Amino acid sequence: MPKTYTVEIDHQGKIHTLQVPENETILSVADAAGLELPSSCNAGVCTTCAGQISQGTVDQTDGMGVSPDLQKQGYVLLCVAKPLSDLKLETEKEDIVYQLQFGKDK
Repeated sequence: MPKTYTVEIDHQGKIHTLQVPENETILSVADAAGLELPSSCNAGVCTTCAGQISQGTVDQTDGMGVSPDLQKQGYVLLCVAKPLSDLKLETEKEDIVYQLQFGKDK
């Protein structure tokens, strides 16, 4: 039986609390709960669903769109991120991730 974690998502200034099993992605559970978060490829390649974790850890081994350096700073791709603990995170970090990673505006 997979463990389930509490994930607090700050999306556009509103806090949404979800229960996310360790074997499911944050984005898929948010979608199922009717919380529409930014997403595009759903494969961990683009940065549309980028967020930043302020508390907790995730498994995002499939996330090629965020460098290991940025992952250490808490940046996460919600389409491939599976919780490893209770989490607090903020959405809509695509522009920041893009600038930090590629050093230019989109």
